[in-house]
Order: sequence, then C-alpha cells, then structure tokens
Amino acid sequence: NMIGKGGHAEVYKGRLPDGTVVAVKRLVRDEKEVGDKAGDFLSELGIIAHINHPNSTRLIGFGIDRGLYFVLQFASHGSLSSLLFGALLHLSLTF
Repeated sequence: NMIGKGGHAEVYKGRLPDGTVVAVKRLVRDEKEVGDKAGDFLSELGIIAHINHPNSTRLIGFGIDRGLYFVLQFASHGSLSSLLFGALLHLSLTF
C-alpha cells in the first residue's frame, strides 16, 4: 500500500520474507523527464547509502528490476517533514 508520494517517487510499505517491515521508494516513470528524475533518484540513493546515523533510516537494498527502487528501514512515525510540518504540507492557497 502507498504511504507517500513525492515529485518523482512513490513510497510503499512492504514486508521482507523474514517479516521485517520496510519502506520501498520507487521512481515514477515519466517518459518526458525520465533522465533527470533517474539522475536525482540515483543521487538520493548515493547519499542515503553513505549515511550512518541512529536518527536516520537505514538503506537495506536497491534494485532495477521493473524500474528503479530502493528499500529502507520503515519509520513508523512517518517522514521527518510530516513530523515537522504535519497538516501544513496539505494546505492549499486559494486566491
């Protein structure tokens, strides 16, 4: 089931064969912008792969089967932005 969506990716809650709950971030395919989005996605993957901090989610793996994706430790309390800004992210301006 989808738990989040951003500008170039969707995030799903999943479960590994051993029962571990994970977040799977998958690049959304858009033929017009696939090169730029893939580059940004791979840059994010490279950054996450080098972060080793107790307050950040751990990269478990990545793949290219049926599109680009990476698997992260599941953060049960949601993303940092949702914790910091909550409903403010969903407000829209009406003029």
